[in-house]
Amino acid sequence: MARVDRRRWAALFVLAMLTIAAAPAGPHRRTVVGHFKVPKHSARRLPNYAANAITNPDFESGDVDQGWHQCGDVRAYVTRDHPFSGVYDEYSGTANGRGEPLGNSGVCQEITIPPGGVLTAKLYQLSDEADTTYAYQEADLLDNRGYVVVNLYSSVNNDPAWLSGTWNLGAFAGRTYWLYFGVHGDGYARLSTQQFVDDVRLAGTASPAAK
Repeated sequence: MARVDRRRWAALFVLAMLTIAAAPAGPHRRTVVGHFKVPKHSARRLPNYAANAITNPDFESGDVDQGWHQCGDVRAYVTRDHPFSGVYDEYSGTANGRGEPLGNSGVCQEITIPPGGVLTAKLYQLSDEADTTYAYQEADLLDNRGYVVVNLYSSVNNDPAWLSGTWNLGAFAGRTYWLYFGVHGDGYARLSTQQFVDDVRLAGTASPAAK
């Protein structure tokens, strides 16, 4: 009899475990995660302040290279999806466009800001978030350790068209930062936040005459 009772108990235990496993999961607990990582600092200097300080400004190399680096903890991409000009643009978000990255997906490039420096870029942004609590599109100036010094914008724009961004950085002339464009997310599968970037330009007034 004791042997039969043990078998029944074992069967009931397995049934209970299967029931628990089959039960629907509770609501997704949304948390802010992710960090920035930047390469070793090299302190670039500009030979001509009037020229574009951005290397590979339109990502026409076809990859995250030639000045650009993977600076999130989630991969960013160079893609052929609807570039503003040329063949390529940069994409931050999940690889398949569904859900949101678990962390930061983005690229950065080290820049030295010229006198009268003005940064411009073309942005194509998609998001169905209600606000920037858990996910957003962004651009920042980062220090050598990957900390945000200046947030240029944080948005959940949802407009399937290219828009122009312009930022006056003259107040930071002579300083070297990492310029970052990307998407932050918390891995939430039911919403999507994406950003495409193209034609990034940073230029200022002409170099002062040599003394």
